[in-house]
Amino acid sequence: MNPSARSRSEDTCTYGRLIFWAAAFLVLFWGIGHRGLWGPEGRWAEIVREMFLTGDFFHPAINWQPYFDKPLFTYWAIALAKVASGRLDEWAVRVPGVASGLVTLWCTVYIGRRLWSEGVGRVAGWILLTAYGFLFWARTGTADMENLAAITLAVAWYVARRGRTDFYSYFVFYLICFVGAQFKRLTALVVPLAVIFPDILMNKGWKRHLCPSNLFAFMAGLLVYLFPFIYAALTANGYSENGLAMVFQENIQRFFRPFDHREPVYVYLYYLPVLFLPWTPLLLFAIYSTVRSYGTLDTNGRWLVIATLLVFLFFTLSGSRRSYYILPIFPFCALMVALFLDRGGADGWKRAGITLQMGLISFVCIIELASPAIVPLITERTGFVPPAGLVPSMVVLGAAATVALVSGRLSAGLLSLCLDIRGQVAALVLATAILSGGYFCIQQNLLEAFRTERPFLLGLKAEAARLGPAHVALYRKNIADAAFYLDLAGPIRVLRTEGEVISFLEEVPGAKILLARGKDLKGLEAFLPERWKKPTVSARIVPWRHKRTARLVAWVIGGDGS
Repeated sequence: MNPSARSRSEDTCTYGRLIFWAAAFLVLFWGIGHRGLWGPEGRWAEIVREMFLTGDFFHPAINWQPYFDKPLFTYWAIALAKVASGRLDEWAVRVPGVASGLVTLWCTVYIGRRLWSEGVGRVAGWILLTAYGFLFWARTGTADMENLAAITLAVAWYVARRGRTDFYSYFVFYLICFVGAQFKRLTALVVPLAVIFPDILMNKGWKRHLCPSNLFAFMAGLLVYLFPFIYAALTANGYSENGLAMVFQENIQRFFRPFDHREPVYVYLYYLPVLFLPWTPLLLFAIYSTVRSYGTLDTNGRWLVIATLLVFLFFTLSGSRRSYYILPIFPFCALMVALFLDRGGADGWKRAGITLQMGLISFVCIIELASPAIVPLITERTGFVPPAGLVPSMVVLGAAATVALVSGRLSAGLLSLCLDIRGQVAALVLATAILSGGYFCIQQNLLEAFRTERPFLLGLKAEAARLGPAHVALYRKNIADAAFYLDLAGPIRVLRTEGEVISFLEEVPGAKILLARGKDLKGLEAFLPERWKKPTVSARIVPWRHKRTARLVAWVIGGDGS
């Protein structure tokens, strides 16, 4: 390659990197604080709120009740975001996951570039960035993305130091794994070991790793992992939960004898394709073509296939299964698809896969463009009334994605030059990025209008603060979101029996607030006195959701008992 051609190639590579990372920052960060807390996010938010209230960062609690189900680093990351931003809100809860998403993307691109080529790494990064499951959980305030980042970072470190047997190489690897395990589970240690094990065997290098430096590095990493638990146990002062006992329960017991989340053994055959959308067609073609031509793959390609299979089997063999548990396989699936697209020997299968993928994205574009006609029909059948801006955003995104697809045919060279991705794949990547990014950055935030729990609880916040914690109660169980949004300085009473509810209503002097979930309303109505049969206020419901389970309700009772 002559100097001028090399310079143009380097410039193109630089532009491709800049565009990719600009898109990654935009899609991951845009509007993450707009939505109210969802699902398990309330637990993380409330635990950190109480840590700052009590000054105790080693004994997590929800409503002042011990809750050591997850290790401490997951809460400390949010606490760090709170200290840096000066606020504890939805943004602070979610930003550690976003940062972890960026780390995962960097590691995936690095692994693809180091093992194969710049193009493989770049395409794998785009595929991972625009996969639904990755984007959803990266923008959600739980520990799953931190766990994924640690797994991918450990594998990337192994790739960078492949074959080295010095203490430093081992120690950093184990440190990444054990720090990752402090965010959620020991999968941050087990999965990287499962991934690198086939490569060590294939390169006949396992004997080299049976050395003192490996053992000492492992022990040093283990000490880092154990220290927070040991310190928490030594300073318990009546705290009733033991972090290491919860590690056993959440890792060993949950794997072999699960007490919940017992879904069918085949469930990841469903969850993986659904969460990997919209790239599922290419993933299926990549799996079939790669397995079919396994003998022609290079050593790294065979390693990728075996490692991906081992990760899938590990989570399948676990007795406890949930959709997001399978997230650690995503970077390896993205690399497999990118490698499939990069392989010259799979032209027939590649063309078929790209054609089917083009068909899926084109179908989504048609639905988006036809939304002005489709949405009124849905409204007529279900009562769904779209929030202002939803239909226009669908039309704009559909049009933009269509232009991207068409440009791939009319000016493929220019598009490939900008993204540094070859052929039709560049058009697919751009169109998918527009649709996926548009959904998470714009449409999901518009749909927030239908989630009414946050405004409902914030509407009660001033009255709850005026009355104080002793005059506020929850029925049956802690509601972490309620505790977080009401933001009281002390524990809220939890009333678990009929007698406790009646006693609270009739014997606690002055005004009071009783909060319950919609699905518990029927049980409450069975024994409440007639004058309190119906809740005073309830979160707004929408016609297509189940009325009893999709809302919170409250009795706001005046000082005279009315």
